[in-house]
Amino acid sequence: NSPTGSLHLAYNPLELQVIQEFVDTNSSSRECEIWSADKVSQHSPASVTDGLLGALWSPTELIVDPREAIAALPQYLSSKYGIEFHFGHCISRIEHPCVYSGKSKWEADLIVVCSGEDFETLYPEVLRNSGMTKCKLQMMRTYPQENNWRIGPSLCGGLTLGHYDAFSSCQSLPALKQYFTDTYPEYIKWGIHVMISQTGLGEVTIGDTHEYGFHYEPFDLDHVNQLILDYLYRFAKLKTTQLAMSWNGTYAKLKGQTEFINNPESGVFILNGVGGAGMTMSFGLAEEWATKHA
Repeated sequence: NSPTGSLHLAYNPLELQVIQEFVDTNSSSRECEIWSADKVSQHSPASVTDGLLGALWSPTELIVDPREAIAALPQYLSSKYGIEFHFGHCISRIEHPCVYSGKSKWEADLIVVCSGEDFETLYPEVLRNSGMTKCKLQMMRTYPQENNWRIGPSLCGGLTLGHYDAFSSCQSLPALKQYFTDTYPEYIKWGIHVMISQTGLGEVTIGDTHEYGFHYEPFDLDHVNQLILDYLYRFAKLKTTQLAMSWNGTYAKLKGQTEFINNPESGVFILNGVGGAGMTMSFGLAEEWATKHA
């Protein structure tokens, strides 16, 4: 992991007002401050400082490459906690204390279902009535930056202020959202906000879109990726812009809440709905929930 911190860059007076209101409200409880364009230029080689009015600096973010982390987690959890993994088995039925995959069966006193965006296989009625929906997103990644060049902190553009609920208490946010709606209608249509981070290998990960609903096209849309890149280059400059790959993913989203917890039958719990914050929140949620049910 890499403790890079993050910068939300503001080029519009409304954007600057929102991040100032955020700092005024939150600086006593979390590390954050407003940086001038000069200070940004000293710490962020990738930031476009022409026209930059200021930036929200947060030092607490760190970057974990999910591809490396997910590949390493099973061995870590097995060696540290003695957890057994059974890959290649789709659990299609639960009758506590048993779970079934074809002719295979396991028994457990406590069964926790973490099915992600699969709402159809286990407890479909519960998940159908949960209020959760699915979200499809499109992402991109460049080749490693030349000569081991690093972008510095992770970067977000102004559209990100309208996406995350953390900014919902800012009084100027409704006016900023209206500005985005009037100025960037295609971006609002596809749920686009733009941020970048860098892997340990030097690749820059770029995202992303948000399409909500139970049915969506499985294909990447090139013109939508181009919208993301057009906006990215307004606030960030890279040494290597050639894309190595693009992909899409899906996750379960429960609007207005950070998780969905349900007890569909004795001894069985469903934990889901952490949305796009799964990498950030999942271990904390697991620890908090396990402590209550140990």
